Amino acid sequence: YLYNSLLIAMGQEYECYQELLIIIEEETNILKKCVLSDILNCNTKKEMVLLSLNMASDTRINAINKIAAHLHLDKSVSMSQIIASAQNQFRQNLMDYQEKFADLIKQINKVNENNKHLITFSLSHVNNTISYINSLTSSHLNYSPSGQIKAGNLQGRLISQAG
Repeated sequence: YLYNSLLIAMGQEYECYQELLIIIEEETNILKKCVLSDILNCNTKKEMVLLSLNMASDTRINAINKIAAHLHLDKSVSMSQIIASAQNQFRQNLMDYQEKFADLIKQINKVNENNKHLITFSLSHVNNTISYINSLTSSHLNYSPSGQIKAGNLQGRLISQAG
């Protein structure tokens, strides 16, 4: 019974992680489109899945604690200890979940890292554009009070190419 509860909890948690991966993969396309309403909607979906994931994780932890108490193990028991104490059928199922979780979390981390780079690149591009526009609209940087181009700032590509 105790191991069944743990397997059910792990199944629910795994489904939440799968759903999170799908949403994060969708987020990549949404970030590329850069539509604010889509980004906000994606964030809402992600928050809902993370809440479900948190509840599933709590259920799994409770099941582990019950098994640990039943086996007279410390509450800070590791999954490896739980697996080692399980009977053959449950041991194999738990090991399968352990492997599936590792793979799924690796995928989530990879997609998250790609999304992070996409956001960082986009933000950097926007900041560079803003800086460039500010430099173009700031009269004191490029022009003397008489309106002529200052001689000290002739290193730009356009000025060099134009003569």
